[in-house]
Amino acid sequence: MAEAAAAWPLGPLPAVVGGEVAVPIGPEIANSRGALFGGWFLGLVTEVAQEVTGRRLRDLAVSYLRPAPAGADLVVRSSVVEPAGSLASVRIEARAEGELVLVAVALTGPVPDSPSGASPPADVPPPDACPPRTYASGPGTGASVLLDVRVARETVDARVGSSALLWGRLRCPVDEQVRLAVLSDHVPYLLRRALPEVGGVATVAASVRATGAPVGEWVLLDVGLVALDERLAVGRASMWSDGRLVGVAEQTARLFRRRSSRVPG
Repeated sequence: MAEAAAAWPLGPLPAVVGGEVAVPIGPEIANSRGALFGGWFLGLVTEVAQEVTGRRLRDLAVSYLRPAPAGADLVVRSSVVEPAGSLASVRIEARAEGELVLVAVALTGPVPDSPSGASPPADVPPPDACPPRTYASGPGTGASVLLDVRVARETVDARVGSSALLWGRLRCPVDEQVRLAVLSDHVPYLLRRALPEVGGVATVAASVRATGAPVGEWVLLDVGLVALDERLAVGRASMWSDGRLVGVAEQTARLFRRRSSRVPG
């Protein structure tokens, strides 16, 4: 008996038929809460948008409505909003177990050249000299199986000024814009590091803008917190490859406080 083909992202995306595709949520793309890791959600939406338009991701805006549980099939439906020219706008929604879990709008087209005049962070140690990031589910489980992320530098005692420099790569081959989308999802990591009194973090909205294409396997992420109150936080990430800015991302996250804990601004 032939072995079953590996599910995405370890295998290719199934055929998108009539703008629809179903993808099983395997344990290697799940988070510590047993739901689809947000980065892989962004990556999947990116790949679907590129597949239905034949163009590359430029912008993506996502609203998360509820978690997509591991073990379920995620059904992604997409439609091109207008007849595609050099740019195409795609409306996307995703359902798991019959429930709407995500809505998104993507813009695809030619990948722009990286902006001139932008400079990456200085004096960053190479990935091999940096320790791995921690995961709530522990190493070798869940999303950590396919993510290789190293901590180059952190400032996690400044509340809104907290930041992290991270090297990131994936342990499976994917499209370059998909890789940027997956790696962009590191504001929740910084929130857990900077706010140890917070019991949980859930992303409610995210955006990714591609400003170039990464070169080589490692991407440098410069992640920072820009707004914070008792219930919500906003963080941004710039992504660098070979000294060029190749993407920017923003995430808004809901904070779940431990009992008797308050999160000052």
